[in-house]
Amino acid sequence: MTVRDRLVLTIGAIALLLLLPAGYSVLRLHDVTDIASVQRKEHGEAYRAVGSLQARLSELEGLLRSFVVLKDDPNMRSQIHAALATADDGIETLRAASDVYEAQAAVTTAKIDTIRTHAAEIEGLLGEDQAEAATDYLSANVTPLFDRTRGSVLSIYERIDSVSNADLQRALDISQSAASSTLLALLICLTLAFALGAWTTRAITKPVMRLRSAMARVADGEFQVPESLPYDRRDEIGSVSRSFRAMTHRLADLDRLRAEFMSISTHELKTPINVISGYAELMQERVYGDLTDKQAEALHSIRDQAHVLSQLVNQLLDISRLEAGGLRLHMQELPVRGLVQRVVRSFEGLALKKNIDFVVELDDALPETISGDADRLADQVLGNLLSNALKFTPEGGRITVGARPVEGGVSIRVQDTGPGIAADQLPYIFDKFYQVGDQARSKGAGLGLAIAHEVIVAHGGFITAESEPGHGTRFEILLPSSPAQAAAAEPAEQPIAHAS
Repeated sequence: MTVRDRLVLTIGAIALLLLLPAGYSVLRLHDVTDIASVQRKEHGEAYRAVGSLQARLSELEGLLRSFVVLKDDPNMRSQIHAALATADDGIETLRAASDVYEAQAAVTTAKIDTIRTHAAEIEGLLGEDQAEAATDYLSANVTPLFDRTRGSVLSIYERIDSVSNADLQRALDISQSAASSTLLALLICLTLAFALGAWTTRAITKPVMRLRSAMARVADGEFQVPESLPYDRRDEIGSVSRSFRAMTHRLADLDRLRAEFMSISTHELKTPINVISGYAELMQERVYGDLTDKQAEALHSIRDQAHVLSQLVNQLLDISRLEAGGLRLHMQELPVRGLVQRVVRSFEGLALKKNIDFVVELDDALPETISGDADRLADQVLGNLLSNALKFTPEGGRITVGARPVEGGVSIRVQDTGPGIAADQLPYIFDKFYQVGDQARSKGAGLGLAIAHEVIVAHGGFITAESEPGHGTRFEILLPSSPAQAAAAEPAEQPIAHAS
């Protein structure tokens, strides 16, 4: 299943989960709507029918009384029959409204039939010209019957109210039940939707995060293929993981070939460089005859450039060993003061030649010795730092070399009054082949600080740099006093450069 299909299915499932409580609410609302329709249609029709029936009864009673007074009036007789027919229609309308009123309708029908019989009896008495008897009959039989009939009509009203109230209560119960059930269903569906979304998010983002972490390690130069990537997945993430694995293997092969080429080529370069230096030295010593001044000057330049080439080849060799994990330290107890003074003596002549004030500040509380590789610390660390300081410090400037004790070791600093380093370049000065400024291209290959950093790290220490453009640069090295303290040092990455 592709990531796109997974996302589409997840969105569809979440939408379905959210539609379920909505669908349930619609069904319950439909039930309430049905009850409201019954209220409006059946009970409303019943109310109107009973109201009409009640009006017809009052009209019929008045017509019978008028009929007795007016005696045998043909118009009155037809109005009485019409009122009785209208009352019958009201009963039929009540029956048609709902069958729940059948019992009350039957009772009322019986009473209307009785009224019809009494009306016929009164009509007969009036036909026989017995008005007084008709009046007595009306008072004795018909009037009480109308009262009883009105009571039946009132009972129909009560029945309608009872049924209507029951329906309203049922609607209320449905609405309350629907509200609580819908809320509960919504909470459950939201929980399931969030769980499904979280599961899908985790299924997608977790391998992506692992892949990103692996890519970051490759970008840092660690060409190791992690086993935790989802190579077996059949989606885009699996495809990217497999491509990344193939790319990493290819980069590892290329890096190995590059390291082998650098190692072989630098070894091969050392031989002709040594031959050039050797013959130049022999010629300067007049082994092959006398030299003119111009020839001597040319040989001196040849020896200088051969020396530069030799240093560059040695740096390339050191870098290749560092990358291959082959940096070996010859650890021994070495005097701190002697280490600093040894390096200072090597550069005092150059400082004097450039008219640079060379200051050495050694704290009286310095320990006698520390554990380290004397040659690498002197040549590849302090030598590189002082060489850079002399390159970039202008004539009349100042270089300070200092050492002081710190907790667990010794701090050595090299500070100059050169042009300084821009804040945006400072974090990269310990990267291989990185050089500050355009002028630096003609003064080195950008390997010295990278080698110095690796040597210090191999000793269990760290190196930092502070600089302010126009006010010089300050490097500080922290070296542990002993290998045990180096092993106990925190393995966390130390900050290597920052602007002052």
